[in-house]
Amino acid sequence: MTLCKARSLLTTSALFLALCPASLLFAQFNSTLEGVVQDSSKAVIPKAAVELTNHGTGIVQTTTTDSSGFYRFVSLAPGQYRVTVTATGFSEVATELTLLTAQTMNIPITLTVAAQRQEVRITARAPVLDTSDSRTEMTLSQSALNDLPLSGRALTNLVAVAPGVEGLGTTGLGVPGSAVDNFSTETQIDASANGRGSVGNMYIVDGLDITSDIRPGVVNLMPNPDSVQEASVQTNTFDVEYGRAGSIQMVMTTKSGTDQFHGQASDYFNYQALWAGTEFVHSYAPFHANNMSGSVGGPVVGLKHTYFFFDIEPLRSSASTGNGSVTFEDPQFTAWAQQNYPNTLGTQLLSQFPPVSALHGYRAQWARWPGR
Repeated sequence: MTLCKARSLLTTSALFLALCPASLLFAQFNSTLEGVVQDSSKAVIPKAAVELTNHGTGIVQTTTTDSSGFYRFVSLAPGQYRVTVTATGFSEVATELTLLTAQTMNIPITLTVAAQRQEVRITARAPVLDTSDSRTEMTLSQSALNDLPLSGRALTNLVAVAPGVEGLGTTGLGVPGSAVDNFSTETQIDASANGRGSVGNMYIVDGLDITSDIRPGVVNLMPNPDSVQEASVQTNTFDVEYGRAGSIQMVMTTKSGTDQFHGQASDYFNYQALWAGTEFVHSYAPFHANNMSGSVGGPVVGLKHTYFFFDIEPLRSSASTGNGSVTFEDPQFTAWAQQNYPNTLGTQLLSQFPPVSALHGYRAQWARWPGR
């Protein structure tokens, strides 16, 4: 069996490029940065100017503190940021931070009175304690996603290493000849938390719920691991927008372009000789698989603060079918469909894609059928 996503992905990419002049597309990020600006005596400072800079894209956002000295930035992408606060009569303060996927980070800022014009920049500090949330979660950074082994190239296998999670991960992945792999339309995750079954799991990519509405806990879309920047596995205190998850919530954020071009290409090859024998199995039926991946991202030349990212993941695999049986269409049924329903899609598929390799053996058996 050979399976390849390249054609469908290229078609989707062509459609995307065709629609680009008509409208702009925005990723749905879900991280938040907030805090209170105060002076050394703990008095709040209203109307202070707060500037947030994304180091990866150079995009700058600004806001001012309210009457209680509070500031807030929402819908942020995970990454490296610098928050700078200025107020009349106070020294400027800048703080570097790393924002994670689906994280609400609280960064209180303390300004000191400036006796003369000066600037204070905090460029290195201990990791900030997140006091905004009280949840059990594990965030998988891009380096972890690149380094950790992935059976079947499925990120959902990593939910099993999160605190409070019990189970083995994705069912059937990595088994040659299995109908379940990184390209399956439905994937069951054999893992759960909080005493609930896997039907309480929920999976989100860039704010889009990819969990099946028909079969709870089943994933309908398995993203390319090389296209994911971060993944957050949460087991309690879920956001309201994902409130129907009662077991595991896995939130994935895909990569986006930055000010510099970057890309990668890979081919994960597997076949039976790479599998170690066991006490009971010393050889495996022949199979091989090439799980390829390629991605590229960067700035759109000529457009300020406009970026792109593209990835593709073709799979070419084959496995021995052993002594199993294969069912295919009767040639007389195809002829009947061509005569009675010549213009239907089903007839076109029967006519254009006949089982050529199996048809010869079928005709030989048909000739020996009793009564023929």
